[in-house]
Amino acid sequence: MITVYGYIGAPSPELREAVTGASLVVGGRRHLDALNVPDDHRIVLGRIGPAIDALKQLPAEANAVVIASGDPLFYGVVRRIRAAGLKVRVVPTVTSLQLAFAAVALPWDDALLVSLHGNNPAPALEALRSHPKVGLLTDGRTGLPQIVAATAGLGRSYVLAERLGEDDEQVRVLSEEQAREVTDIAQPNVVLVLAHHPDDAAAIGEQTAIAGGARPAGAEA
Repeated sequence: MITVYGYIGAPSPELREAVTGASLVVGGRRHLDALNVPDDHRIVLGRIGPAIDALKQLPAEANAVVIASGDPLFYGVVRRIRAAGLKVRVVPTVTSLQLAFAAVALPWDDALLVSLHGNNPAPALEALRSHPKVGLLTDGRTGLPQIVAATAGLGRSYVLAERLGEDDEQVRVLSEEQAREVTDIAQPNVVLVLAHHPDDAAAIGEQTAIAGGARPAGAEA
């Protein structure tokens, strides 16, 4: 059995127990180190391909654990593992974007959610100019500086949420001018781009029947 666990901040007791009895544990180095996984039972995630190959070679009776940052079903590893023909059990957790919206007490059912991680950033950066509430999973190539450049002059507010769930978690609400001056950005981080400051009543948005269906900023009613 392959079980995929979401991971935010600290491992759950269930995850700790699962790792203890696993033949193979796949995850980021910081996750594996936090769980004290022995070297001969671990695969450090970089490219997912080698991990999938190792999972395929396990005997049917073996137990394997895959650890994913945030929710493994939201831009996570489950899609790739299932596409390879493997069956999995999933133990989800909240996404980092959920935590970011919660940090500024904003509903997110009307937000556009996008991932810059490993993707062509152009469509996501273009969408920032027309949607009033966007949550972005960043990566090392495309982060706050590129996001601010893509929305220059629009009067957006930015929520920079760094290392969510960790002891050194930091959430900053920034104007465009303030965001341009930020250089000490910790990884991992996510960014919310808002047409209104999160303390503004207009930032709450309107509930819609279709999640992510917020009217683009500036659109006619």
